[in-house]
Amino acid sequence: MNPFEKENRSLKRTLHVLISKAERNQDILRTFQDIELRLLSCNRLTDLLDMLLINLKEYFRLDAISLILFDPEQTARGLIEDYTPPDNGQHLDFTENYQALKDLYPKGDYPLLLNPNEEVKTFAFPDRQHIMSCALLPLVRQGIIIGSLHLGSSDSQRYNKNVATDYIQHLASVISVCIENCVSQETLRRLSIIDMLTKVNNRRSFDQELLRELSRANRNQYPLSCLFIDLDYFKRINDTYGHQTGDRVLNQAAQAIKKQLRKTDFIARYGGEEFAVLLPACLNNRAVQVAEAIRTRLRSITFRSDEDEAFKVTLSVGVATCEPIGSPEENLVNSAHQLVACADKAVYQAKSLGRDRVIYMPINHIKPQKQPDMDASLLALTPNHSH
Repeated sequence: MNPFEKENRSLKRTLHVLISKAERNQDILRTFQDIELRLLSCNRLTDLLDMLLINLKEYFRLDAISLILFDPEQTARGLIEDYTPPDNGQHLDFTENYQALKDLYPKGDYPLLLNPNEEVKTFAFPDRQHIMSCALLPLVRQGIIIGSLHLGSSDSQRYNKNVATDYIQHLASVISVCIENCVSQETLRRLSIIDMLTKVNNRRSFDQELLRELSRANRNQYPLSCLFIDLDYFKRINDTYGHQTGDRVLNQAAQAIKKQLRKTDFIARYGGEEFAVLLPACLNNRAVQVAEAIRTRLRSITFRSDEDEAFKVTLSVGVATCEPIGSPEENLVNSAHQLVACADKAVYQAKSLGRDRVIYMPINHIKPQKQPDMDASLLALTPNHSH
């Protein structure tokens, strides 16, 4: 083989290597672009967390991934109360210790590629001692570290000092923006639907949820029950112990009611000292049992005033159940009116019969625009109690 042929083959091999490297880089770039688009499309914090903890682990073929968020006021935690993180090599944690995050990046807010020592493993990958190399990504917004994302591998050469960090540094910036946006959007959304005193849903969100649940019940052919819960003699509590004590009673009562419900149930402060609860796929007899459990639980609680005076609070509860109507969606407003009117009428009946009791009122479906028959039979389910 003459020198020219050797040189030609050498150039071809070099060109092939360069083309292969360019193609790999192009694939990496497309992957990162796809990841970025999916991250930016998340508008709920739970969706974003799933994307970070599940999808990134799959995208990068990681052995472990963990995320630590700086959450001094527990804002993020409050937005994901019902979120369950995946547990197969993924870890989610929150910290109020800003210095601990800052100390993780002693050379500035730049990604770190290293073979972790035991201290780093314990902090970044709890219970994952097989991690031999990792990338630690600071999540920074306006010069403040809001969290830290950790990518772990059992391959000691996966993340080393010779690996470029341009891509993952850019990815960390995108993730930081997404976290901040999701927290801000969800906080604003929650402010619009949550009663800030009791930390349960407000009247506006109840009205919206009622129509959604009725529509769902109509499609799936299951009943929807509604409870109206009114604190007895609440004005007397305010007059006797003061409004701060009254506010505390409302908050504690709301939380006590919530603990008696399923995750699929819905509770809202309907107004003043009155709460409304929706129980999907719940027949009338079961709804009455839930109402009784709530009434009994609240009656067992000892409340205290600012002066540490002990007192009790009772409830009057109205129960109504809407069977699936099998009619067009436009009739849902009429059904919602009937359900609420019956539950409301029942709670007033409970009060007129002596309070501290549950009343169930049957509901009869009628044609749209016609007012529901409020003269249905009533059933008093608890004995009269003196006050």
